[in-house]
Amino acid sequence: MPKTNQTDSDLTSDTIYRGALTLKQPRSGYRFAIDALLLAAFTHVKPDQLVVDLGTGVGVVALTMAQRMGRGRVFAVEIQPRLAECARQNTEANNLQSLVEVLEMDWSKLNRKKIGGQAQLIICNPPYRGLGTGRVSPDQEEAMARHELKGSLETAAWTTERLLAPGGSFSVIYPAARLVSLLTILRKYDLEPKRLRLIHSRPKEKARLALVEARLGGGEELEVHPPLYIYQTGKEYSAEVEAILSGEGSIGPAGQSDSP
Repeated sequence: MPKTNQTDSDLTSDTIYRGALTLKQPRSGYRFAIDALLLAAFTHVKPDQLVVDLGTGVGVVALTMAQRMGRGRVFAVEIQPRLAECARQNTEANNLQSLVEVLEMDWSKLNRKKIGGQAQLIICNPPYRGLGTGRVSPDQEEAMARHELKGSLETAAWTTERLLAPGGSFSVIYPAARLVSLLTILRKYDLEPKRLRLIHSRPKEKARLALVEARLGGGEELEVHPPLYIYQTGKEYSAEVEAILSGEGSIGPAGQSDSP
């Protein structure tokens, strides 16, 4: 794909995981948030897997998966040119081009030939808001990332069913208020929910987000993990989230890590 006209002055350079990953992202418009880091921490990945990140943005989750795997293949799919260009730059800046390939395209057009086979893991942080709901950002890039203008959970589930190997996993983060819709759509496409963890801003506050791992063709048995709290008090991150942000923790049954 041709490069966009953005210059370094249009971007910021940020680090995560105590400098383990450096990420360029637009100074204005869509910028990654903590939900991407929580999704990455929740997702179990193994070396030599074929992984697809649907709606990669600037590549946060895809690059995190590649670093954890050490070997394998990650396809980072992004329809928005400026974000896809950032993802390409970030792949090169972090020396992960041997593991990560950025595909600038609509994820509904993806097929097994394009990724060279069946995926063992697919990840998605889809647009959260349905058309006609909530305020749509005047910034087109941010609007597409937040509203279902060019992609939705349903198209992600449909794509996943076509790409995933039997028994393969699908990890997703979605608003807790839409959890019923999430589980219904997953099962519609033979993606059986296997792990669930609800994310709360603070103890005693209602859940804001839901992390779900589903398995293609899996049997009915759902593990519901303890709640995850972003903040302990005020604006102080909880110990678990501090570990995630530092790159030292992942969201297993009790924060256990599957990282090497």
